[in-house]
Amino acid sequence: SVIKETLRLKPIIFAELRLVEKTLEVDGKQIPKKWFAMFNMMQTHWDDPSTFKEDGSHMDVRKGFQPERWLDEATKPSEWMPFGDGARRCIGERLGMAEMKVFLAMMARKLDRYDLVNVHGDDDIVWKTNTVMARPADGTEIRATAADTSHTVEYQI
Repeated sequence: SVIKETLRLKPIIFAELRLVEKTLEVDGKQIPKKWFAMFNMMQTHWDDPSTFKEDGSHMDVRKGFQPERWLDEATKPSEWMPFGDGARRCIGERLGMAEMKVFLAMMARKLDRYDLVNVHGDDDIVWKTNTVMARPADGTEIRATAADTSHTVEYQI
């Protein structure tokens, strides 16, 4: 649920194209047959009726990050497409999800705690624009405190 919530807030891709099969009208604008229409992944997540809040806090990295929403059908997002959908869905989705799960599990076993060093308030993060991967513009420094590893087994990936 942590991974899914992260990808809801910061999807890997920003948009997808679809070929319009027949002329249609959207918000008073005509889209001709055989033209391409693009939809915005972040906007799709933003407008999800299961999570939407008027003040926009549902998409805020800190205020909106609620992984527990994925554990209950009543609060689970109804629109979630961080890897796209249909015939153009990301071919690496399963590998990417598996790698993220393994990484988080390994990190959780080795860390007692962590702190974001250069983030002091809710509005401190400035996100890099015009990039495929969501990341802070100035990077993020993390100070990690190792867990007691005297009784753990080391794994190499």
